[in-house]
Amino acid sequence: MRHIVLSLIVLAALLSSCEDMYSNLKKYEGEIVYPARFDTIIGYVGYERVEIDLMKAGRIPSSQMKLGKAKKTVVEYDDVVLTIDSLASYVNITGLTSPKLYRFKIYTIDEFGNKSVPQGIAMIPYTKSDVEALQISAPRVMRSPSAAVVDWPRGVSSVLLNYYGLTFEYTDKNGTVRTGKRGADSRFYIGNVSAGQAVDVKMSYKIIPRVNNQPILDTVIFKDNLILNMPTSSSEFAATERDILVANGVTVFTADGVSSIEKLVYPVHANSLQDVFYFPNLKELDLTGGNLFALPTLTYDRNGVKDIVGGGDYVPFIRKAGDVSSGNMQAVKDLLESGILKKVYYRPNSMGLDQMLSPYVATGVVELVGGPGSVLIPDKFQLNGVVQASEWKMDITYPATGAPAGEGLENIYKTVLKAKNASFVFALPKEYEFNLKEYRYLKMKVYAPAKTFFAGAYAPYQRIWPRFMNRLWSFGGNSSFGQQYWDYPREQYTISDANLQTWTDITIDMSSALDKHNRVIVLNIGGEPSLTWAPPADIVYYFANIRFTKEP
Repeated sequence: MRHIVLSLIVLAALLSSCEDMYSNLKKYEGEIVYPARFDTIIGYVGYERVEIDLMKAGRIPSSQMKLGKAKKTVVEYDDVVLTIDSLASYVNITGLTSPKLYRFKIYTIDEFGNKSVPQGIAMIPYTKSDVEALQISAPRVMRSPSAAVVDWPRGVSSVLLNYYGLTFEYTDKNGTVRTGKRGADSRFYIGNVSAGQAVDVKMSYKIIPRVNNQPILDTVIFKDNLILNMPTSSSEFAATERDILVANGVTVFTADGVSSIEKLVYPVHANSLQDVFYFPNLKELDLTGGNLFALPTLTYDRNGVKDIVGGGDYVPFIRKAGDVSSGNMQAVKDLLESGILKKVYYRPNSMGLDQMLSPYVATGVVELVGGPGSVLIPDKFQLNGVVQASEWKMDITYPATGAPAGEGLENIYKTVLKAKNASFVFALPKEYEFNLKEYRYLKMKVYAPAKTFFAGAYAPYQRIWPRFMNRLWSFGGNSSFGQQYWDYPREQYTISDANLQTWTDITIDMSSALDKHNRVIVLNIGGEPSLTWAPPADIVYYFANIRFTKEP
């Protein structure tokens, strides 16, 4: 009985305690648990729109986003409320046509419409009025009475925009609407227009504007007009290569004066081809020099010796020193693209035009003029080495007299060593270099004297040391490319005892100079040993068939 009474007392106490516990929770009735908010806000300007990133994790699918009870994304600005029925790691807000500051507030809501703490950002989109206020840098225009070239030497891009292409349109003198499209290379050509008349060129630029030095998200089209006032046919033009045009028979430098000329010949060493632009009826262009131009000469005058190299006919193993610059070859490209030029003759790798001309080879518009497989170096390039140093002295007889007999010998030289560094030298005019992409190998036949001539201290003279360079060291003005010197080990071309007193073939692979502008060959005998020159008898070498070849 006593235990029953105690149990009833405990039960009553528990019931009283539970009632007090629930009464304490009543004060929290109606409390809202807010959904999670986005953890960042970063904005990017577009054309009449903005993009705003909302998650530090980057742009991830909605299915991968976990923000507690949050279910939807809401964007507010001005009087607009945009609700997205999912969580978004970024938003793209379009239709922002006013050039003003927009204040965006972005938050999440749960299934009951409860809002998270918002993220805010203020942005100004790029709009039509900004495009209309843009200014494109003025182009350079080269005009002839019947044609014009428009280009931007420093490019169209600027601190205000990045350029990606353009289209242009104009009406020619026959009433035909001409159109064209350009990409990164913005230069374009217009032709068949009326002399002395204005030409309206409509242009549409594909650009990405820049705001605060950062490109916006979108490409926009900027339209502009260019009015070209064409010169009359009697207007004189300033020729870049006047002497070349005079050699072609030009006496009056106007469109009328050159209207009858349908063919021009240029030497390989020409620096610019831009003048072809002024010839309205040009159909043929010969870039080989033809029979119209002799090679230039170069005079060496030093150490009491005066010698001249060059002159005469062109030889296939040489090419222009350096390439024609892209700006100076563009007129030829313009005439080819427009179909005005019907024929171009060109020696491969001679002027650096190969890539530009290659699309027209298959059609026959460009004809490649190749040289033979082997070309002798003519004596007109042989130079007295004393102009560089008195120790290079060598007595040379050409054509050689009393040369040893041999089969197929041509262009034989007798060389007598007269100093310890005696050298046999060939040099090109400074306008030229060796065309090693076409003629990679230097070959020759060499006849060395008996073994007795190489006794004791004179043993090193049983070898030939080939040396190659842009210029002789004492003549810095003879190369625009500085000095690009290279050689072979002194021992590489030693004449074996078995090959003394017989004609021996030597082949030198010039591939080490494919990236150089070499134009001088020095064949040193002996490798410049250190001794006092006093041989008991003259050391005599004979050279023949010194030539460049395409094959080893």
